[in-house]
Amino acid sequence: MLLLIIGIPLEKKFGFVRIGLVYVISGLGGNLLCALFLHSIIYVGASGAIFGLLGVMLSELLTNWKMHTHKFDEMLILVVIIVLDLALGTFPFGSNFSNIGGFTSGFLLGFVILTRRQHHWLNLNKSNTFQKQESYQYALRIISFVLLGVGLVGGGVLFFKGVDLNDYCSWCHYITCAPPSCKPGYISCEDYQIGNKLNVTCLNNGRSGIFSLSNRNPDEQAEELCYRLCGK
Repeated sequence: MLLLIIGIPLEKKFGFVRIGLVYVISGLGGNLLCALFLHSIIYVGASGAIFGLLGVMLSELLTNWKMHTHKFDEMLILVVIIVLDLALGTFPFGSNFSNIGGFTSGFLLGFVILTRRQHHWLNLNKSNTFQKQESYQYALRIISFVLLGVGLVGGGVLFFKGVDLNDYCSWCHYITCAPPSCKPGYISCEDYQIGNKLNVTCLNNGRSGIFSLSNRNPDEQAEELCYRLCGK
């Protein structure tokens, strides 16, 4: 529904090339952030890309503020939609990491490619006008381009290095789930091997155990034992 409600007007206003670019890059950003936090869970869906359209609507409204006639009404509607959708993202089978990553990507990209020239009067009687971009629009474009590039490239590097961002943010899993639903799926364990013994500790509940390794892949066994300990 969101894709129809906001996607079609955006495409009519700015063209399918720019909005398509926003959609694809926002989807990439959302899935990248999701993968950096949720290593052991597979998520599929277009919520990151759709949140990118919400983000680009907000940045377009801000950077072209003078050109909107009902700016405060539009801002209020956007904020309500964003808050409600983020709240839905805390329910089971949803991922706010994807939503936030997509929204941030779209928000920054909007400053880069959807900036419009502002009208200025040539004389006091307002009979003639000319258009130009404001200095703050140039500044926002440069800053947003740098932040977006650093985020996507840096996130890609961390992803291919196998970095788990939960190691650096112990509370971040609450962003994507309300406390009652933050049990299975959002688990983390520490393990180390001594000979053919594997010591595994669940960081969610503190339970630990020492297990004998079989001929199977040690990483697969560690993941299985982690689920067993954290699921008790």
